[in-house]
Amino acid sequence: METKPTPKAVLRGVPAPEKPDASLRARVLRAVGWSMAAHVSGYGLRFVASLAMTRLLAPEMFGVMAVATVVQVVTAMLCDVGLRQAVIQSPRGDNRDFLDTAWTMQIIRGGIIWVVCCLCALAIVWAVNSGFFEPGSVYADPVLPYIIVVISLSAVIMGFQSTKSMTSDRHLNQRQLAMVELVSQAAALIVAFIIGYATGSIWSFVVSALAGAIVNVAMTHFYLPGTRNRWRLDPACFRELIGFGRWMFISSLFTVLAANGDRIMLAGWTDPVVLGLYVLAFNLIAMIDGAGGRLFWSVGTAAFSKIANERPEAMRAAYYRSRLPFDIIYVGCGGILYGGGEAIIQVLYDARYEQAGRILQILSFGLLLSRFGLTSALFLALGKPKYLGLIAGIKAAALFITVPLGHHIMGFDGALWGIALHGVVTVPVIFFLKWREGLGRPWFELAVLCFWPVGYAIGQLTSAALLWLPGVF
Repeated sequence: METKPTPKAVLRGVPAPEKPDASLRARVLRAVGWSMAAHVSGYGLRFVASLAMTRLLAPEMFGVMAVATVVQVVTAMLCDVGLRQAVIQSPRGDNRDFLDTAWTMQIIRGGIIWVVCCLCALAIVWAVNSGFFEPGSVYADPVLPYIIVVISLSAVIMGFQSTKSMTSDRHLNQRQLAMVELVSQAAALIVAFIIGYATGSIWSFVVSALAGAIVNVAMTHFYLPGTRNRWRLDPACFRELIGFGRWMFISSLFTVLAANGDRIMLAGWTDPVVLGLYVLAFNLIAMIDGAGGRLFWSVGTAAFSKIANERPEAMRAAYYRSRLPFDIIYVGCGGILYGGGEAIIQVLYDARYEQAGRILQILSFGLLLSRFGLTSALFLALGKPKYLGLIAGIKAAALFITVPLGHHIMGFDGALWGIALHGVVTVPVIFFLKWREGLGRPWFELAVLCFWPVGYAIGQLTSAALLWLPGVF
């Protein structure tokens, strides 16, 4: 009787190769794990540093620093041509000429950012001297232009970051990227604490930002695996990067206005103390929103791109399977922060920051809309970057309409509600675009909202427990 030959893999005890979808799923899960570990650890470091720095520095310093940071971020986003996203998405993303061209463009971009920031600083000086800004506003602070000029040098430094970080994102290799991020953040925070403790000066933030950028760039070159970059501008690669980047530029233009327009407007209406309280509450929201945003771009784009190229019929199921945990966290945390926001602020910070509790409660409603961020990674993977520009444009326009209107009607609280809810107008557009691509599922969007009252109840119980504990306040 003839027997079938036993496969060599079985004889040797070697498992059979994984199916492509199982392999991708495993890689995505590993990437998510490392990305989340880096994000949580990074925010943990920044949170501890924030608690320390609020005791070393006055609230108005946080307001001035927020405006300086916004100027740099806005400028950087306006100069964004989607180099990282292009490397992740392009079939040529591992080609050396392509990567070297991206690196060269990145260096040029860093220099442009610094020059534009310097011009912005000069424009602020001119506007203050011309009486365009109120004397007590954040823009009128005499140290602000100098802060902008120096801190924007970090863009020049980061321009030399190796494209090894981009290829690591492309191949979902998040472990070493996590180490780069954590070490550079730790270095920056240590510098901030030492200088802040010694001087009590706002310059502790500035020097720490430069130190973190230097450490980050050095680690991408000497710690991450891959080929070293060289100066090169290949015409074909340049055209592809620019062609992809034109839609990313439009998206970035509107995204940066929507993401930073709040502080741009509030800085003209409030003094540095009030803006500092707003920034404190905003940063607590950003701890949650930033975690999702990180995964949306670093993991979601790469994973969805692979699915779109290899198994497009599985995209709808993969998208909603990915959305569910994000939505539960976003919606639930929105309820928790609204139910217990004031108690959380009272426990974490001293009496000077108490008014940030009400601000935190209002801003928490923005998390109900932030959960749609994964859609951006979806559209990008589908090769529809123009959708991102459309959504970002509508969101930016809504911000600059609802916030001034809310401020005119209800004052500062009205502006806060406009900031929290201006993204509502993009929801019908997102639903339509997903339906157009055959990815709609309306019942899902409604069902996950049930987690808000659950979160609110948890927040109320947490608040009662914190207020009940003797000796807390």
